[in-house]
Amino acid sequence: MAVYRRKHTRHRPRGWFSLFVRLGGWLSLILGAGLVAMTFFSASALYLADRLDRDGTIAWAVVEDKRVEIGTDSDGDGDEVRDHYVTFAFKTGDGGRRIETAVTAGYHDSVQRDDELRIRYLIEDPSTIEYELGSYRDQGIGFRYVGLGLGLAGLATLWLFGKQANRAIRVRRDGQKRMAVVTALRDSNVQVNHRSQGRLVWREEDGQTGQSLLRDLDELLRLYDVGDPVVVFRLGKHAYWEGDVGPPAREV
Repeated sequence: MAVYRRKHTRHRPRGWFSLFVRLGGWLSLILGAGLVAMTFFSASALYLADRLDRDGTIAWAVVEDKRVEIGTDSDGDGDEVRDHYVTFAFKTGDGGRRIETAVTAGYHDSVQRDDELRIRYLIEDPSTIEYELGSYRDQGIGFRYVGLGLGLAGLATLWLFGKQANRAIRVRRDGQKRMAVVTALRDSNVQVNHRSQGRLVWREEDGQTGQSLLRDLDELLRLYDVGDPVVVFRLGKHAYWEGDVGPPAREV
């Protein structure tokens, strides 16, 4: 075997949180952020529903106008986005009002100009209207259930990827340090930020094999060739490359 020379830049033990995110824990963070957002949306919708129940009043409104605004998705992929609006004209205690509000596509298509419909508005702020009675409370409850689902999914992924991070640290700490040889640099057909991701594949001296976590494929190809020696840690059926987990603390 060729003389081993460390080529990767992982010279210190990789921490638990870094491993957790690298192994897929970023999904838990996204789900957690989604839970926070759904909680906020639910609380806002239910607060507005309570205000309308307490301080709102019913009015008959005429559909004065309706329109569709066409734009493109903010993520830059050019997908068409349609926003639907309806303008209501109605009378309040201090005169007439003409309010345009965003509505769902289904509601937009179901109403016609000059239709007379019941709406609810806040007496102290007539610009705040509910074009379908009870819709804010329904939205708040819906957001609450979505948040519950996101929370449960977040806990599941926290357990799954946290378990994997714990295992990686245990293998590095308690496993056998072994020499292996690179047998392939494999394209995974996955891209992150438009950069191809790949895996370093190895074979240990006793014939056992393994592969690295996903890494930038260009970096792997720049640093390694088939036949290069690498260090891995093995504990039972689990093995990790030193370039992914770093050396154990006792070697630093």
